[in-house]
Amino acid sequence: MKAKHHYIWTNIKLVCTIVPIVLVMIIVYFMLVRQEILTLSREKLTLESQYYAEEISAWAKSVLSEATIYKDMIEKLGLQNEATYELMYTSVDSHEAYPFGLYLGDDQGNYFDASGWIPDEDFVVTERDWYKEGLKHDRFAFGEPYVDAMTGGTCVSISSRLKTGPAVTVLSADVYLDYASRLSAEIASDKIEHAFFVTRDSRLIIADSDASMIGTTLSAEHESMLYQNVSRLLDAGKTGQHDILGDESLYLVNISTIPDTGWYFVTCMNRNEVLKGLWRIEFPMMLIAVIASVLLFLLTSLFSKEMSTIRTKARMDPLTKLLNREGFEELVRVSLADRPKQGVLMIMDMDNFKLINDQLGHPVGDQVLREFSALLENYFNRNKDIVGRLGGDEFAVFVGRDIIPSETEGMLKKFISLVHQNFDGKYPDQKLSTSIGAGLAANSDTYELLYQNADKALYEAKWNGKDRFQIK
Repeated sequence: MKAKHHYIWTNIKLVCTIVPIVLVMIIVYFMLVRQEILTLSREKLTLESQYYAEEISAWAKSVLSEATIYKDMIEKLGLQNEATYELMYTSVDSHEAYPFGLYLGDDQGNYFDASGWIPDEDFVVTERDWYKEGLKHDRFAFGEPYVDAMTGGTCVSISSRLKTGPAVTVLSADVYLDYASRLSAEIASDKIEHAFFVTRDSRLIIADSDASMIGTTLSAEHESMLYQNVSRLLDAGKTGQHDILGDESLYLVNISTIPDTGWYFVTCMNRNEVLKGLWRIEFPMMLIAVIASVLLFLLTSLFSKEMSTIRTKARMDPLTKLLNREGFEELVRVSLADRPKQGVLMIMDMDNFKLINDQLGHPVGDQVLREFSALLENYFNRNKDIVGRLGGDEFAVFVGRDIIPSETEGMLKKFISLVHQNFDGKYPDQKLSTSIGAGLAANSDTYELLYQNADKALYEAKWNGKDRFQIK
């Protein structure tokens, strides 16, 4: 009997010893898992914020770049040339960001609007904010956004002083921020609860995943505690990632600056939502250590897979950051499957590029390739455009929408001109240009046939003297 009691007592002591240890291990494990989940969530927040910040930055550059092309051509033609105003008419609907096109005014009271809008008699050009802002810049720059009284949405003027003389003339366009609103709504999910763009100076919220916040001013007196604390971070000049208190929970907040715009991009992740799945299983896991380990392992695996998916990026060319041959082909095939017979595939060679490497060295050659890549990305910037580097000085672009030959011709003429504008002054002795072969998807059933047609067209363009394009 004593032996039995001793055995029982020993087991009791063993259980009393093991159970607290197991419970402590489970608690420590949960703490570690929580920390890991939060770490992965912070990385997710950083990666997604960076991705969307780069998206809006690329959009802003594309807006400025296309408007700059018009500006350069207007300055070249001069304001006394009727062709200048015909050119300005083409700016209407040329870019979805400024659908009403360009307008200009000077200090003599003259005003021209490509959309056809005629101002009232009390309209004074020199008193307009866009005119005053444009006087400060020789290149296009964003002004201070404002709420459009008619649409209720936010927009911003881009403006620049024209080098035309003798009158002081400013060229401008009204840019609507619908794209920023779409990005804000797209990034918002059950994990990222809030996403918004806010101006640096006036703190106007120009786009927000919560549409009711658009047009409000971010301040320490804002009705939302989350927005109040974000305002305090901005007042202190703090960007990057921070933990702040919201109305109902702690939030992980990431603040990014958007180059060339004077805007901040703010993303907010609810800490309770991040840990929500863990709360539901903590109590049973305290009782069943083995099941807890399995569930925690599965939970960790789930988040690891999610992060692995986020970190997996499209196959990119390391030098230019464009799609490489495999990545380009994959996306073009998807586009052709979604929209058969629509689009045009263009293969581009940089003419005389070998002279750059031979005369100026390979580092300069690499820089030229990066500059040419930037031109491609800025010019072919619509959501159905795919840009890639096939290898060496050979690039490819697929415009995956319904496009007719005459539109393709105009687009390629404009791009060839842009190549000369960018490289003639920098590398005059090498005479860089581009030859382009284009294949219309309407004439091809498969990617292989489309590529062959574009390649044949490129060969003909180079055979006929380079610095030109051929369409098949």
